[in-house]
Amino acid sequence: MRSATARLREIAGLTHAATLRREGAPIPLKPLPQWDNGRDVVVIGDAAGVVAPSSGEGIYYAMDCARRVSQAAHQALKTGNSACLKQGRKSFMKQHGRVFWILGVMQYFWYQNDKRREKFVKICEDRDVQRLTFESYMNKELARKDPMAHVRIFLKDMAHLLGLART
Repeated sequence: MRSATARLREIAGLTHAATLRREGAPIPLKPLPQWDNGRDVVVIGDAAGVVAPSSGEGIYYAMDCARRVSQAAHQALKTGNSACLKQGRKSFMKQHGRVFWILGVMQYFWYQNDKRREKFVKICEDRDVQRLTFESYMNKELARKDPMAHVRIFLKDMAHLLGLART
């Protein structure tokens, strides 16, 4: 790994550049607010934060992010307009932003401590939760059919949050 990194630094003309860190960094669990520097750099996948909060799932999102950013980069190269790089994130967030927002809210409420995580596991035993989660996961969008299932889940969530649910 060291020799590969040294070779990459050499190819990039960074042989004499100072190394700032040698260890990895945490992966952000939400899309970063900006994926490009407005000129010549754009990030994708984990570096862009397209890892689903609460589940850590990310390969689908990384691939879709890469596809959309590559289309934006192609447009930027074709037109010479680096502002086109912003279209990759814009397109991705239009498609997946709501899912990331919902998962972020879920993570905020249910992952705060062990007691809440245990309640969340209990909620996940619910048939409505399992069905809608499976549909959402497989289709990579929020399941919208069966509005009454959403109402039931909301009421059960509130009961658990308020300590009214049977455990």
